[in-house]
Amino acid sequence: MVSLFRSGKRRPHSYGKELERYRSELTERTSRVDAVLAALVDDIDALRRRDLDAEDAMERLGAAEDELDAMAEELRDMLAPEELHPLHVEYEANLERALRGIVTAERGCGITRLPHRPPDDEEPFTYWKRGHANILNARLRMGELVEALVAWEPGKPAEASVATRLHRLED
Repeated sequence: MVSLFRSGKRRPHSYGKELERYRSELTERTSRVDAVLAALVDDIDALRRRDLDAEDAMERLGAAEDELDAMAEELRDMLAPEELHPLHVEYEANLERALRGIVTAERGCGITRLPHRPPDDEEPFTYWKRGHANILNARLRMGELVEALVAWEPGKPAEASVATRLHRLED
């Protein structure tokens, strides 16, 4: 006779608490990163509009860089579920891209200090524009990645592509 009920041990849900802990830590840390990046985008944009002095900007950029470096270390120490490793690593790579954007903007500020610099020199603006674009684009991609990391369910593909996002919207 065949039993309708399975005998033996039930497999425990292997992701429950660990996945919730990961999501919670990820959400907390990435929201802090996003807040710092948003402030940076505003500061660099103010530089480009000449609403912020380069000396003040250097202080802000340096402080944000130090803070983001510490947050990047925290993110590297996080243990993501195996299926999410590629997305987690891509998030870290985009954070590094944002840090390079800060260095680029700092270089623009440094150029403003050079002696014998012509007053109509546009080179600092070029650096600020590039730094702004790097930080802004990295921030946008990081937001997409966080959305995918937090929404991931075991057994589903771990992707953060446009096609995946559109498919998720259809459901």
